[in-house]
Amino acid sequence: MFRRLIAALVLGACAAHAVAHQSHQAVPTRPAPQQLLVEKALPPPPRGVEELRFRDVFKNPVGAYGLEPTGRLLSLDGKRVRVVGYMVRQAEGGAGAFVLSPLPLTLGDADEGLADDLPPSALLVQMPAQAALRPDHMAGLIQLTGRLRVGRTESAALPGRVFPAALELDEKLQKLIAKNNK
Repeated sequence: MFRRLIAALVLGACAAHAVAHQSHQAVPTRPAPQQLLVEKALPPPPRGVEELRFRDVFKNPVGAYGLEPTGRLLSLDGKRVRVVGYMVRQAEGGAGAFVLSPLPLTLGDADEGLADDLPPSALLVQMPAQAALRPDHMAGLIQLTGRLRVGRTESAALPGRVFPAALELDEKLQKLIAKNNK
């Protein structure tokens, strides 16, 4: 009797877990536009654009005061930068924004809430000219350029998430992503 009860509880938990993760399968994925896709070594960034790497976001090793921004990150505040990373796949993406990470990830808002695997160096990518667009997930390593805003950043489009910086995507790339979503 006790074994049947345990088996029923385990099966119920597995079923609940499967239902919670079904939304991940429903998230549309599109190939990234060729202009964004990184398939080989990149040339230096264009004139007036600095390279930002995820390793430049926080000092390593983490010190007694926790995560601290690097001097490099602080020096890029307000400047145009190029960042290479992966668009984070989310069950419910935000309008006019998405998350860029140093590694490919899927975040499940249904059951993980704020306890997820998002690295602290992940950046918020904002698309103000496409504020109503909920961009489909773009698979693969992508390069993005835009103006970097350093500092604690939250987005109404992605509630509950705090980022060390935000990248306001170049308008040309915003249009390219909007076109890719049609």
